[in-house]
Amino acid sequence: MSKSKLILITALSSLALNLFFVGGILYRVANFQEFGPRPIPPNVSWIVRDLSEARQAELAPLMKQNRSDANIIRRRMFESQRRVNELIASPNYHTPTLAEAFTELRSIGLQYQELSHQQMLTILSQLTAGERTIAQEFMQRRGPQNGQQGRRTRPPRPGFEGNQRRPSPPQN
Repeated sequence: MSKSKLILITALSSLALNLFFVGGILYRVANFQEFGPRPIPPNVSWIVRDLSEARQAELAPLMKQNRSDANIIRRRMFESQRRVNELIASPNYHTPTLAEAFTELRSIGLQYQELSHQQMLTILSQLTAGERTIAQEFMQRRGPQNGQQGRRTRPPRPGFEGNQRRPSPPQN
């Protein structure tokens, strides 16, 4: 094999490896989620998610009204968060202005929390004791049953059941 062919093969191999690794890095960067927008707390529809379809249909008008009321405050929260982000990134950074924006964001967050709690009281008052137990179980497992839409949950690791953070030490 001639020296020029060997150099050509080496150069093409190097180029292929570089493109492979650059492609992998670009894929990771494009799919990295941490720097996305901060999550806004969900509305209270999770309360009825595990109920029967018939019961969900009965509660649908109440849920629709709750969603409509919450969307107004959620929109304000998104706008306030956007303003905070803009002030942080602004070349004309001004601490008192940012502090005021944080105060506004906190105030809107508290309004949303108060509305959510009021909506929860209204919905829970319409449920039977058994349905309230289902809602409470949903909160404890932080997700829906049987692969329905919502957050995925995984079974607890051995030794980490319940509210434990660490396995119990061995008893001697």
